[in-house]
Amino acid sequence: MRETIGGRGVLEGAFALLEALDELGGQAGLTQLVRTTGLPKTTVHRLLDQLTELGAVERAGRGYRIGSRVFRLGRFWQPELRDLAREWLPVLSARMRVSLVLVVPREGRALVAAGAVLPADEVPVSPGSPLPPGTAAGRLLAAHHPALAEPDADALEIRAAGYAAESETIAAGLACAAVGIRTPDGRVGAALAAVLPARRDPVSTVAGLAGTARSFSTALAESSLANRAG
Repeated sequence: MRETIGGRGVLEGAFALLEALDELGGQAGLTQLVRTTGLPKTTVHRLLDQLTELGAVERAGRGYRIGSRVFRLGRFWQPELRDLAREWLPVLSARMRVSLVLVVPREGRALVAAGAVLPADEVPVSPGSPLPPGTAAGRLLAAHHPALAEPDADALEIRAAGYAAESETIAAGLACAAVGIRTPDGRVGAALAAVLPARRDPVSTVAGLAGTARSFSTALAESSLANRAG
């Protein structure tokens, strides 16, 4: 029999708490979690006790934070993509003299998978965090994955051009351009974005980004084939 909590399953309630901790910066108190999830206080307290016993949540002072077990299990998400990003992005970032961010469409959002940020740039890159609306990478992915966002009037133009760009839409002083990285079956499965000072035209990076994305797509396909063969 499926246990329910106010119309939600136990698993849904547990994941709602983990999502709330993520939204609240990884750590929050009981009252904040009750307010954010909309679950009854007694339910939140009981689920937190269970999650703490399982290592998915840890006590932090008078509050709670994401536990080590969630971190440990998450290490094995998209290993080919993360390994390639770890190997390639720092080198490419230094060569192009821009900060680079790899973004993937997941859970109906554009999520940061990896990044390489130049010391001079103040670009918040936290793997697993969702991008705010209006980023070049988010718009490019939404043009190929309509479920990610409301229909964009420029979606057809973005698909035809093969890139999206913006300047100071998200952050003052920063501009961004993004191109797609294709999966072995030809779909745009990720976006590679260059973040640079607004004084530089973001479109000037598109040619370099596109070449990098093609190489990345080829390497990803070869990695996938090698893993299947193994």
